[in-house]
Amino acid sequence: MKAFISRTLSGVDSLFVHDMPAPGPLAPGQIRVAMRAASINYRDLLVLSGALRSVTVSELIPCSDGAGEVVEVAPEVWRVKMGDRVALTFNPDWIGGPWQPSPAAAGRGGAIQGVMCDELVVNQHEAVVLPKHLSFEEGATLPCAAVTAWHALCAAAPLLPGMNVLLQGGGGVSLFALQLAKLFGARVIIISSSPERCARLKSLGADEAIDYRADPEWNVAVRKLTNGMGADVTIDVGGAETIERALASTRMGGRLAPVGLLTGRPNTGAFVGYLGVDVTPIRVGSRQDFEAMNRAIDCHKIRPVIDSRYAFEQLPDALRHLQSGRHMGKIVITFG
Repeated sequence: MKAFISRTLSGVDSLFVHDMPAPGPLAPGQIRVAMRAASINYRDLLVLSGALRSVTVSELIPCSDGAGEVVEVAPEVWRVKMGDRVALTFNPDWIGGPWQPSPAAAGRGGAIQGVMCDELVVNQHEAVVLPKHLSFEEGATLPCAAVTAWHALCAAAPLLPGMNVLLQGGGGVSLFALQLAKLFGARVIIISSSPERCARLKSLGADEAIDYRADPEWNVAVRKLTNGMGADVTIDVGGAETIERALASTRMGGRLAPVGLLTGRPNTGAFVGYLGVDVTPIRVGSRQDFEAMNRAIDCHKIRPVIDSRYAFEQLPDALRHLQSGRHMGKIVITFG
C-alpha cells in the first residue's frame, strides 16, 4: 500500500511516498478501514518540524484526521459493520469521561501512526460512523478541529443562548466553533486579519468581526461589544501572542479554552492576575464528545467549511498552503 512517511521530522520536505505492506490479519475486535480522505491541522506541521515531543515512532505516517470505509471486520466486532463510512478518533484511548494520560494520548499522527496511507487496521472503538449527509472529505475534517471546538464550547459547562463567544481567525477550530455556537443560540464575535476576511466570516454567521490589524487592541473592542462585560467563552488558537488579550477579553467568571499554538506556547505567567477566569486547556475530546457532536451535525445538517482539496500525492503542497495562513476553513486530501 502507499503511505506518506517522514523519518527525520525535519519539516514538510522530509515527507515521501513509500510502498509498504498492508496491515496484517485482524485480531478479534479489529476492523480494516480503506482510507478515502484526510484533512490537515496546524499540529501536523508542528509534528513534522519536530516541535512536539510526542512522536514515538521512527517512520512516522503523518496526520491525525481521516475518514474511510470499513472493508473487513473481525470476530467480536459489534460497533460498526462492513460498508460503514467512518472517521477515526484523534485519541483512541479516550472513550469518555475526563482526559487521562495514556500511550496514545498525544494523538494519531504522532504518538501513533497517522492516516496518510491506503489502509488502517484499528480497534472498533476507534471508529465513529459519519453523518449520512457528509462526504468522506467532509467527514475527514471532524476528528481534531471539530471535536476540539465542541469540547471547548460545551464540555466544561453548558453553552446557553445569548452567551457571547469570542473566536480567532478562519481556521478549522474557529469555523467549527462558529457553526456550533450558533446552534446553541450564542452571539459570536470573531477577530481576523483583514476587512475581506471579516466580511467572509460574517457571511458564515459571525455576529461581529474585528480586524485586529486595524484595531490591535481588540480586547478593548470586545469589551465595548459586550457592554464592558467581556466574552462568556473565549477559544484561543493563537498561543503566546494572543493569550493575554484573550484573557483580557473574557469576563470575570467566564471561560477561556486555550487550544492552539500558532504563535508558540503561552507563558504561564500570562494567567497571573486573571484568577476570575476559568482557564480550561483542551486536548481535543473523547469519542463520546465526537458522537454527541455528530448527532448535532446530523440533526442540523451542518456542513464543514472546506477551503481547498488536494490529491493524495499533493500532501506537501497542502501543508505549505496551511503554513501560509491564507486558508479559510479546512484543507482536505482526497485519496485516489
